[in-house]
Amino acid sequence: MKFRFITILHYLKLDTIKKRGVKIYPGARISNGSQILSKTLETELMRTTLGDHSITEFINSVYFYIDGTFNHIHSKKDMDEIGNEHALLYLRHAQAFARKLWEIKDNNVYVRDGFFIFYHNHFNEGFTYKASLAEIFTCATGEKKNSLFTGSEISSAINNFEPPKIEDFEGERSESKWSSSKHLSKAFGSNRMVRAHYFIESARKSHVVSIKIVFYCHALECLFTVENSEVHPEIAERVSILLSSSKESKMKLFQLIKSAYSHRSRLLHGQYLKETESTLIEISNELDNVLRQLILYNHEIFS
Repeated sequence: MKFRFITILHYLKLDTIKKRGVKIYPGARISNGSQILSKTLETELMRTTLGDHSITEFINSVYFYIDGTFNHIHSKKDMDEIGNEHALLYLRHAQAFARKLWEIKDNNVYVRDGFFIFYHNHFNEGFTYKASLAEIFTCATGEKKNSLFTGSEISSAINNFEPPKIEDFEGERSESKWSSSKHLSKAFGSNRMVRAHYFIESARKSHVVSIKIVFYCHALECLFTVENSEVHPEIAERVSILLSSSKESKMKLFQLIKSAYSHRSRLLHGQYLKETESTLIEISNELDNVLRQLILYNHEIFS
């Protein structure tokens, strides 16, 4: 049996028309071309199972799709045993790629619904399965907006991308990887980088800029603290030393972290906010950039 999985990368835009698409890994591509969409969606099967509203969402979108075969599947009963599970697995592949896009630059690209089609020779002869994820992101500024990626930026995201495996999600079928609390637990092999990813993603999911700053501060603590108490002056020093070379840039980073922690302290202790919205947006945006640099740097000190 053959299969195709397809999902929308919401808010992603490409600078050129890709037709069949750009290869992510063997069998998987992203595209914004109409030919693949027409062949996949304009069938009685898809109109019946997806419905007009879901199909309409794909128009003018960038989408992630996977083609492959299952040689051991011979009946609908066989397909029913693995259809939903693989729809969710491949949706997480798309989600993992969307996370790689954040490593290139700030954005609010996300995936929501993924559709898995089993068929013999034609899509209309098959069966469909659906999986969904609930995480919707906003930019560091709190905005929802289209993010344009160039071909070279997409290539950078593809570089070293490894899709997750089913066993990565054992025991958490309904959750996405970084959202599971088990990744904060020593018993499951938690480490600084995994915990930092967890809080970065929590920041990206928040639509409130002041709360984003709180989660960004948590992520910094995951990477830099060696004690249980709050030590934000030391974190500010460590960030500035690791990322800056000049005295001026070190001081700028130090002041950024100091301002972020001052805001976090007031907020978590029930006090009102003193900063203007524009100031909070600036702090959030700069913290997002700092954490991106730290994640990509992946210095041995974090291990």
